[in-house]
Amino acid sequence: MNESQEKMRIWDCTTIDMFQKCQKYYYWRMIRNLEKKEVSSALEFGKAIHDALDAHYTKGASEAQRVFSESYKDREGDETRTVENGLKALEWYAKVYAKEPFTVLGKPEIGFVFPIGNIMFGGRIDLPVEWDGQLWIVEHKTTAYLNANYFKQFALDKQITAYCIAAEEAFGKKCAGCILNAIEVWKKLKRPTAKSKTPEQHFVRDPVIRSSRLKDRFKENIPKIVKHILECEEKGEFIEADRKEVCFSYNYDCPYRLICEYGEDERVIERDFNKVKWEPYKTQEE
Repeated sequence: MNESQEKMRIWDCTTIDMFQKCQKYYYWRMIRNLEKKEVSSALEFGKAIHDALDAHYTKGASEAQRVFSESYKDREGDETRTVENGLKALEWYAKVYAKEPFTVLGKPEIGFVFPIGNIMFGGRIDLPVEWDGQLWIVEHKTTAYLNANYFKQFALDKQITAYCIAAEEAFGKKCAGCILNAIEVWKKLKRPTAKSKTPEQHFVRDPVIRSSRLKDRFKENIPKIVKHILECEEKGEFIEADRKEVCFSYNYDCPYRLICEYGEDERVIERDFNKVKWEPYKTQEE
């Protein structure tokens, strides 16, 4: 890749995270552009809810239900992530947040690209809003289990830091932080008790702020990580992490486990994967 091509290349948090998690994972997804044909029900359900919430904030609750019904189908063996439970979650979401404390700015899923040092950084913001006169980003999250510790994982999450910086670049004003909009996957209880969650308790929001120091450190670190990635690409050397928390996490195998284990069999690759270029900075209309 020549210098002019490299300047046009756009980096994002998922790309950076993949490389830091496992260089071989990065190779399969970002260099070979391999995307698993069969997506887990958790990812598929989460994306469908996400798309439905985009519709909720642009065209209303009824449209959100329609979008979800058309984009998600029941998966065999998953009795929690079902169309019925998803529609129930969206129905109660509309009730719980019938009167939002914020005003939506523009539209959901704003694509962004901005410079950090000598690189370009991009992605998409879920929902920019104005709350009490301040700019915030609402980030939708679906989870199978929502408790008091759930939000701790985002304390130093660089994706949220990137969203705050991007919002400041896009709107020309300080971004107060990110509102994590968590939705627990609906669970149909056979024998509800007094301690069982009420429908309203499936929805929790947590505002996360980003200090100037965190934003500055993000801008300092990203170019350094990109430099390391480019060195690996130039040499063609990518080392697998070979750690259990990478190869198996959230009850799922890494999608590239078999080809890591048995080698690059093109027949297996053709059978199990599609070739899809990663371009998260593009808006849905592009």
